[in-house]
Amino acid sequence: MMRAFDLTIEGTLCRLKVGDLHPVGLMAVINLSEESFYKGSVATPDHILSLGSRLAEEGADLIDLGAVSTAPGSPPISEEKEMDRLFPALNELADNLEVGISVDTSRSRVARAALCAGATCINDVSCLADPLMARVVADHQASLILMASRRRPGDLLSLNRIIPRLGQALDEAEAAGIERERMAVDPGIGRWIPEKTADCDLAILEGFRRLRVLGRPMVAALSRKSFIGTVLGEADPGGRLAGSLAATAVAVYNGAHLVRTHDVAATLPIIRMAEAIRAVPCQAGGQGIEVELLGSLGNQADLSEALRQVAVGEGGERYLCLKGAFRILSVQGISAMEAVIIKQEMLARGGDAAIPRKALRCDPSPMGTLIFGTVAQISSMARKLKEQPFNLPVIGEHIETVLKSIEG
Repeated sequence: MMRAFDLTIEGTLCRLKVGDLHPVGLMAVINLSEESFYKGSVATPDHILSLGSRLAEEGADLIDLGAVSTAPGSPPISEEKEMDRLFPALNELADNLEVGISVDTSRSRVARAALCAGATCINDVSCLADPLMARVVADHQASLILMASRRRPGDLLSLNRIIPRLGQALDEAEAAGIERERMAVDPGIGRWIPEKTADCDLAILEGFRRLRVLGRPMVAALSRKSFIGTVLGEADPGGRLAGSLAATAVAVYNGAHLVRTHDVAATLPIIRMAEAIRAVPCQAGGQGIEVELLGSLGNQADLSEALRQVAVGEGGERYLCLKGAFRILSVQGISAMEAVIIKQEMLARGGDAAIPRKALRCDPSPMGTLIFGTVAQISSMARKLKEQPFNLPVIGEHIETVLKSIEG
């Protein structure tokens, strides 16, 4: 499916706005399954309202209800049993709380009934394994969280496989009628299958920001999971709070827009601190054109110091700093002609630009390009664009603004 790449990530889950321009959201977990890996999170029916009220007071923006444990080795339960567990709690919370309610289920029949009962989001860890799920969510104009999975929940071991699968699922959901604005993605951290080691989860967490390429809000669901226990030598999930908070800080620093947690009160200040530290996306825009940094290798100031230490001359130092810093930029909102010119100018300097096939057909609709090159190549191209007609000077100025902002 051909579509524009959104630079500023923006979405809605239930009624909560999530994305680059909003505070990181907090989703509280309420487990209704006695098989849950973390027994401390299992709620009893007679305490469900008091628990939900407390979580909302502590700062939860959403509550995620789950009646089926997905912990490795958990026995399967019937659809009827899932509903028997879910609906007393869902009805109680939906009737008495203002906070948005999500339901963690992979069954379209359960999802349909839950959405009719007051839930406004489905958290599907199977990534649309039920072929009717997307249509059910679309019919109710609800929100959808997609967790990366192929044959079994959480069975993808690396971001190189997670990102394409989530991209495919987003397209499937959109084709079924769900607006992208109402979808979010979860890479599926956790030992869902025996082959998924702590190293797999740590690598996903370290590269969490790569999920931005999907253009949807990113969900971090890592509370008290097994990789934390492996790293800290803590077999009991009840002893993993400190590790959960540390991992949450890393996820937020790496761009998470929503955190799913068992520990609302303890997690909220961690989120706010990590949020304050993390860098905002390097972007520039105006007159319908947006430029964002997608990738960066090499900081000119750091390169300058490294070159000084090997006694490179001043002139060579300036030149090599520009050649040694590589950037990938996304430019959106340009015409076919502008896209072709950008590609030609980058090729002339030894770099390149990826342009849509429709640019070669002179399609009149706005489009985007990805620019690949060193700072020297891209800066030279931007200066040339500023000397040309149409919107090319604006594009050149935005590119220069983004390049300068990277160096801080």
